[in-house]
This record gives sequence, structure tokens and C-alpha cells, in this order.
Amino acid sequence: MNTTITIKDYPCGSGKTSGMIKNFKKDGKYLVILPYLSEVDRVIFETKHVSFVQPEPNDTNEHTKTASLREHLILGNNIATTHSLYDQLVPIAEEGLLDDYNIIIDEVLDVIEPVATKSETSIQEFYIDSGFVEVKEYGLVLATDKWREKKADVSDTLDNKILNYAETGCLYLLGKHMFIWAMPSILLCAGKTITIMTFKAEGSLLVSYMENLALPYVIKRDKNKEQAFREMAIDLIDLQDIPAISRLKLSHSGQEAGMKSHDYYRKLSGGLKNLRSRKLKGTNLNNLMLTCKKNAWITDNGKAGVFAKGSKMFENTNWIANTTRGTNEYAHCTHLIYLYDQNINPYVGQWLNDSSRSFNDAYALTELIQWVWRSRIRKGEPITLYLPAPRMRSIFINWLEGNGKMN
Repeated sequence: MNTTITIKDYPCGSGKTSGMIKNFKKDGKYLVILPYLSEVDRVIFETKHVSFVQPEPNDTNEHTKTASLREHLILGNNIATTHSLYDQLVPIAEEGLLDDYNIIIDEVLDVIEPVATKSETSIQEFYIDSGFVEVKEYGLVLATDKWREKKADVSDTLDNKILNYAETGCLYLLGKHMFIWAMPSILLCAGKTITIMTFKAEGSLLVSYMENLALPYVIKRDKNKEQAFREMAIDLIDLQDIPAISRLKLSHSGQEAGMKSHDYYRKLSGGLKNLRSRKLKGTNLNNLMLTCKKNAWITDNGKAGVFAKGSKMFENTNWIANTTRGTNEYAHCTHLIYLYDQNINPYVGQWLNDSSRSFNDAYALTELIQWVWRSRIRKGEPITLYLPAPRMRSIFINWLEGNGKMN
């Protein structure tokens, strides 16, 4: 299929989802892919003139969501489901069951994801030379019958997660030591039409990936809406620094190293404690939204991580991932702390053949905007944003002022 992918690149809160619901046609067939179950429910319950269904497994678990989705497609039903089901559609797309559907994707999908890092020796000797995987053109990794047959015998040595990814036909070897998953291109070529709704698409990995695949796409924008959006942001956002933290390396790798450094996490948690006792004194922590490396804030057993200990912020603060998008769950939050210097994973940048600073900054801006607009600013209400990473502050201020190539 050579259908051009349409990207509707409009600001957060500008009514993309409402407009989609309004524009469903009774004689159309739709597959709508959404980030969260709450958004699936919204499409199903708010669409009055067209009926939608949601794929559901049965009580015995013998009938999976994927099987349910396939049945609904055969019946020609309109379907609303989540992103998590999308990459399981490869065999369904190969059957042609999506060919007459208008596919609408709300927010960009994950298209590339690091799976595992192994030593070059381990990959070569244990996986390749031993005949458990084959590496094909472009680094495509396929599991062999030998691995399938001996799966139980070698599970203490070989990573079953790698086997599962290899079985999907989506696993690649990058360099000689990194396994990555990439979305099958057939999913971006399926359907009668494909529409993606997002904001600041130029900073998304999806657009870069489509360019690598030479897939045709068009981005629809409204410069007046974005200008108004920026002006509203200037009026509603009280942008603040956290001086005690601003000199710390807040990249993912910087935080990872900082978790092992008493001096680092003491400064970070101490800076938060000082903020809590002064500028945030009297603030209800239920209205506070914070992001950092997850296990630095909350451990696997639910206890305070090294960044949270001593911060006086652990109880009731809403920790959310720095890539959170497409949800209204935090639309009550008045104060935001973004403890990240956002960067593209270097292996992903290498895979996309674009490790440029401009792309990295565009990616950082896109992710930051999506994160900030999970708060009550999406309702047109003021917020206070603490942005201690100097680079992120600079990128955000440049966008607010309409400077540079990112406006």
C-alpha cells in the first residue's frame, strides 16, 4: 500500500480527539488506537452516531484480545483499542484484514525500543556461533529451531526475552552488542488510510523512522493555533529553577550513575527538601507531578528510592514517567518538577541514522511539552514548572519565544 500517512500536528488540548469523534462517518470503517483504556472508553461512550467495540478476552483466557480484535475486523466492526495491542497486528495485517479500515492513531507509537545489551563475545559465541539465532540483512535477528527445541535447557544462559522478540520478526542487532526492537513496517503501510494525531511531530521517533523507511507522509499544522498555544503557555506557566540541583547531570545515564553516588543523591534529595520547606510550603503534594528515573524515586517494593529519601516529597507526590502522554489523570496538578535532561537513547539515534543535536533537541521539546500538558494547564489553568536542567530550560524558553527551527 502506498497511502500517504497523514499527521495532524495540532497543540495539546486543541480538540483533536473531539474532532475525530465528530468526524466519524456512518459508512466508514475505523480502527482507533489510543494510549489508555480511559481514552478507549471515551471514544466508545462519546461517539453517538457510530458504534464502536473494544476487543476483550474471555474469562478462560483461551480467547485473547488479539483473537477478539481479529473477529471484530472480520465482522467489519468499528474498533477502539490501546497502543499495547498495535504491534500484535502483523499477522492480521498480512491477512489483509486492515485493508479497508481507516486507522487513526492518537499520539505517536513506540517504534524503536532497546531490548538488551550483551557483550560482543556473549552474542557471538552463545547466540550466533552456537546456532541459536541467525543474523540476516540489516541486522534482522531470527530465532532458530534449535533454540525453540532447547528453550528449557538453555534458559539459564540465553535470554528468553530475546527469543520472544526474535519470534516476532522485529528484533535487530545494532553494532555487535545491542538488541533492539523495531516496529514492523507493514503496520505503517496497512489500512485504507492512516492518520496520526500528535503535537511537535518533528521531534518524534516515528517521523524519523518513517523517513528511514521512505514512507510517504504529510504533516498538517496550524501556525496560528500554535502561536496562540505558546502565548497561552507564557501566560500560564511560572517557570522556575532549582539551583541546588541544576548542576547535577540529569540525563538518564547521569541519574543512573547518581543513584550510586551518595554526594549526588544527597544533593538532589536535599534540593527537593529545601524546595518543599520553602517555595512549596503548604502545597498539597497530591497536586504535585514529578518525573525522574523511576527506581530512583520508588523501588520495586514500593519504598522511597534514593532521590525520594529525605526529600519530604515521597508521600502523595504523583511520580509519572517522563514519556507520559495522552492521559487526563493528572489534570489536577498545579506544580511540576521535571528532573530530566531528555535525550534520545544513543543506540536508537544510531539506528535512525540521526544523532544530530537539532533532532535530539526537537525530541526533548516534544517529550517535555507532552509531559507538561498532562497537568491542569490543559484546562487553561496556571501551573508552576520547575525545570532545573539548563539545556531543557533553554530549549523550552526558545520554543515559548518562537525562536529557532522548532517553532
